[in-house]
Amino acid sequence: KDTGINVRATGDFVVNLVTEELAQAMNVTAAEFRPEVDEFAEAGLTPVPSLRVRAPRIGESPVSFECRLMQTVELGPHRSLVLGEILVMHIADARIRDAARFHVDTAGLHMLGRMQGNSYARTGDAFELLRVLPAPEKLAR
Repeated sequence: KDTGINVRATGDFVVNLVTEELAQAMNVTAAEFRPEVDEFAEAGLTPVPSLRVRAPRIGESPVSFECRLMQTVELGPHRSLVLGEILVMHIADARIRDAARFHVDTAGLHMLGRMQGNSYARTGDAFELLRVLPAPEKLAR
């Protein structure tokens, strides 16, 4: 894929979060297209100019992060970990629960998370687990 090459060449990138509604379009963008093929057009997605980086963001994504490359860690011949500083975060107005307190309707986003290979998880299956409170003599200091 071209993402790693583009990040190294430009020093910036955009992370667009994927919703259940965007799953098929995301899958199209993961195909092994030649570098000159417009993946936005192939997937039926809308490129939107970013505010601080050269790469466009995906207009249909409710959450996008404009990032500047901080470090690339090579993990193998065809794998690397890209670490970036978030410069701008975009969240769709419809997904803001309380703007004054910066609360986002995370459940309403219907996000997907990649597990491994072709497996994904829905964030709608999230649950809360209260922390264990150790006895006072066992508390970390």
